[in-house]
Amino acid sequence: MKNGFEDRISGFTLPPKASGEAPGVSAIEPSPDGWKLTRRSLMGLLAAGAFAGYPKAGGAATCSVGAFAHEIVVGSLSFFPNGKTLVSVGRDSFLKFWTVPDGALFRVETTPEGPLQVALSPDGNWIAVAMENGGLELWPAGGGTHRSLAGHTNAVEGVAFTPDSGRLVSVSLDRTTKVWSVAAAWIQQSFTDSADVMNRVAVLKGGYLVTAGGQVYLRSLSTGAILKTAPGKAFAVSPDGAFLAAHDGTRVCMYAFPSLNPIVSVVEKQNAASLSFSDDGKLLAIAYADAPARLYFAPGLTLKRQLEANEGPCLAASTAPAGPPAARFAPIVAPRPGAGAGNVPRPPNGYLAVASGKSIGLYTLPSGARLPVCFMDIAASSPSATGTEYIVNGVVYTIGCGARIPAGAECTCNCVPGNCPCVDDTGCSCVSDTGCDCVSDTGCGCDSDTGCGCVGDAGCSCDYDYGCGCVDDTGCGCDSDMGGGCADD
Repeated sequence: MKNGFEDRISGFTLPPKASGEAPGVSAIEPSPDGWKLTRRSLMGLLAAGAFAGYPKAGGAATCSVGAFAHEIVVGSLSFFPNGKTLVSVGRDSFLKFWTVPDGALFRVETTPEGPLQVALSPDGNWIAVAMENGGLELWPAGGGTHRSLAGHTNAVEGVAFTPDSGRLVSVSLDRTTKVWSVAAAWIQQSFTDSADVMNRVAVLKGGYLVTAGGQVYLRSLSTGAILKTAPGKAFAVSPDGAFLAAHDGTRVCMYAFPSLNPIVSVVEKQNAASLSFSDDGKLLAIAYADAPARLYFAPGLTLKRQLEANEGPCLAASTAPAGPPAARFAPIVAPRPGAGAGNVPRPPNGYLAVASGKSIGLYTLPSGARLPVCFMDIAASSPSATGTEYIVNGVVYTIGCGARIPAGAECTCNCVPGNCPCVDDTGCSCVSDTGCDCVSDTGCGCDSDTGCGCVGDAGCSCDYDYGCGCVDDTGCGCDSDMGGGCADD
């Protein structure tokens, strides 16, 4: 029996299982019996054990036990400008695309280095991926050639597009801030950060650049010169550019922008990893590495709600726009039939996505209520996890069990256990097992395998079919094989 994880991305290198053993490489490979090579990251398994000690999030999440979005902790989240697609990056070197609010996975990309941050251009046409060894790539959002932006010599920890989407700004542990032309993919300017090591960045109208390291720096985009400073290690600027919120590890403070005059502060002895304003600027979300995320009213910083307990380190929070006019942004991904219409109504102020270990939680704004949405990738989940896969216009979508499949979609698997022993079931390969209303037992080969009990009878050869649903042992001829491998046949 092969592992229950299908590798949909060829060339994924596995860590060695033991000291001195060469890493393995897996890929999709058809074979006569229909089995596929599989992958499972050892680091992901170790991470799963480490995160098991965290309190589990409560609420209405529909994920089955062991269902995860990534194999290793989710490091960054970003919504497309239209609010209908969420992009996540994990330390497992995968970048994944999810529909909102359904939480359906429909695209998976690999990165050459461990990704640290992802940013979407305001026009929705470009994705910037910052990586740990100085790598920085610019991707067409709709798919296409990835362009490498060479210049940094150490981890790129922050990226942001200018408001007109024409330039990209990156900050790195190599103590430089670089400004890139998006169209030409080359460096326009490079500033040496002698004052601090910057790890966060935002670009605002009026030629302002905000970076943060040991504190927050208001800078000139054209020269890199520092104009003002304020305490803070993580920050966010309101959509209208009127306020800047910053957290220094002891307190969260709201400042007027660009004067950086303090307005109000709240003592919070927490390690804030990410701050994000709602689309209307009336709410501020804060994600903490070691505490549940919180929602504050802005700019007054009155606590509105504390969210569910973390399932692991919480490194990112991102808010989705409330839904701009359709003419403002060109669609990047064609909407699926029924997407967003049958499961969750669109809230007036968009959504909040919060990373929590290897999982992603989706919340409605302004209420801050957890939505019953499961962001799961079967390939990243444990063998006990269950999910549903279906196809629309040639694109495969994965959602948690119980979520509605759009009308007209082709069901390929419905809530089949990830440890199903039917011929290398990946958690969704038996097309017509328990709970699946699809075609027939493709991938199992048995005439009757209710409950996926065919232990080793691909094609019903019944080498060992104790508990197998092959009632008549077609192809085996055993009069009685209770507990046996047809020894006398």
